[in-house]
Amino acid sequence: MDEEEFDYEKLLNTAYESLPETVKSGERFEIPKVDVINEGKTTIIRNFIDVCEKIRRDPKDVLKYLLKELGTAGDIEGRRAVFKSKISEASIQSRFNSYVETYVICSECGRPDTELIRKDRILMLKCDACGAIRPVTVRKVQAVRPKAAVVEGGVYDVVIQSVGRRGDGIARIDKFVIYVKGVSKKGTKVKVKIDKINGTNAFGHVVF
Repeated sequence: MDEEEFDYEKLLNTAYESLPETVKSGERFEIPKVDVINEGKTTIIRNFIDVCEKIRRDPKDVLKYLLKELGTAGDIEGRRAVFKSKISEASIQSRFNSYVETYVICSECGRPDTELIRKDRILMLKCDACGAIRPVTVRKVQAVRPKAAVVEGGVYDVVIQSVGRRGDGIARIDKFVIYVKGVSKKGTKVKVKIDKINGTNAFGHVVF
């Protein structure tokens, strides 16, 4: 092996060692999952600093984005983020995913090995893996709507809790009051199919 070949291999090895671990391993990057709990009227991301470290972004910047997108107030307490309102885990994860896709993931190679830079006052995303540079384009996140506990045509197992003035059985699922035709005995367990929903009132009949 001559000196030129040795120098080339040495440079190649040096370049390889300088690559981020995710590039060398070739593993597919997965967006970290937030660990959310609700305590009364507050919401807490228990692993907030951990997920920020995984995407290599300043927690203050991530929090600022989430607060704006979720329309609430909050702060960082230790390694947690605390929001001053009750928010679902799905809503927070959706906004966090949007942040990662916008401010972290390279659109060319799909790697997270990037950094934010400013060029002529424009915020750019520079990829350390493939060298691509692109302007940051903020995308609007669709609101996450919770799935209704009761839907028209759905069949549910219920217990008759009381009887209405017209003799219909009354049961409850979540916020819905369900009126069941032909059942007039309290405590009866029945399978009911929902025929119609009006606000939080549902009307159905027994099925077998």
